[in-house]
Amino acid sequence: MASLQKKGESWYCQFMHERQRHTYTIGKVDEAEANTTAARIDYILMRIRQQLIEVPLGMDILTFIKHDGKPPVTVPSGPISTSLSQLRDAYLKTFGNGALELSTLRTVKLHLKNLAETIGDGFPLRTLDTPVLQGHIERRQPDVAAVTIKKEIDTLRAAWNWGCRMKLTQGTFPNSGLVYPKGEDKLPFMTMTEIQRRIAAGGNADELWECLYLSNNEIADLLDHVKERPISPWIYPAFVLVAHTGARRSEMMRVKPEDVDLEGGTVTIREKKRTRGRRTTRRVPLSDRLSEVLQGWMQNREADAYLFGPGKRVLSSQTPQKAFRRAVKNSVWKAMKGWHVLRHSFISALASKGVDQRIIDDFVGHQTEEQRRRYRHLYPSTQAEAIKEAFG
Repeated sequence: MASLQKKGESWYCQFMHERQRHTYTIGKVDEAEANTTAARIDYILMRIRQQLIEVPLGMDILTFIKHDGKPPVTVPSGPISTSLSQLRDAYLKTFGNGALELSTLRTVKLHLKNLAETIGDGFPLRTLDTPVLQGHIERRQPDVAAVTIKKEIDTLRAAWNWGCRMKLTQGTFPNSGLVYPKGEDKLPFMTMTEIQRRIAAGGNADELWECLYLSNNEIADLLDHVKERPISPWIYPAFVLVAHTGARRSEMMRVKPEDVDLEGGTVTIREKKRTRGRRTTRRVPLSDRLSEVLQGWMQNREADAYLFGPGKRVLSSQTPQKAFRRAVKNSVWKAMKGWHVLRHSFISALASKGVDQRIIDDFVGHQTEEQRRRYRHLYPSTQAEAIKEAFG
């Protein structure tokens, strides 16, 4: 709430905005007019909090109040003075309308939050230069991997380039010449047995379990285990779909009843990551087990727009992950990190059978060559047979 102060013959009004205290000079007026001005400031601040009006990017709150929340439209004659927080808020507002997947949006927020911790929310982007970005790299280096730091810088670069198009920033993003710490390749995917051996030899358990993939027999055993668990009935069909299609967690949660063609033997996966700015789809043939499970599930499920989930719901980002944890709790599968293990296993199973890489790509969506190298990690027995065949 705005508060009045009088110094000499002039009145001043103090108020808080975005966690900062501001002082607005009212001037030499009588007390009644000063109170009216304070009330008007309170009203403007209330409308800002209600998101009915917003302070234009590049304008300070005092100037905005001076014009009663209706500032004239002007063309800046000098450098654009957008702050990091203003660019961030505008960027998230635009891309938070469904243009980005929720998990991607959360990552963008986290990256920009980490940058703000280095340079500050109010940092004027017109002064951003290579030494400032290098300072962020050096601050983050002891805590995270080089690839993570680079992704944070890349996120700011994407926001900056968008800001240029929106007249919020100007010039080339100053990332030329940045020096990152040396990165490390991710470990190849491994069987559960190999991971257990490495952990027993002193390996990092968290890092190694991220590399897990399951054999076909292990997948079958896992699905049998989930089927018998006293958990929500949608979880078992969801496990089978991810294990037999390689769908991502978010893709699994977007499957609709009409996406399943039992007669044609396919399921349509709704994508968000393959093509920027456009929702795409891919089709994967149904395995016998998946076809049987989906047929039973679609007959018994409650009516809802989506095939999986608690039904008629607004899902939190944690809903599918919590469901996964309930399914593997207190079992031999408890070390599994999440749904992505099933995707890794699906791709590795196809690669181990010599399936053409182009077909694998069609089944699971776009992959980088780096991803392909990790996903092509075949079963150790298959690789051993290849060496024996070549060299005896």
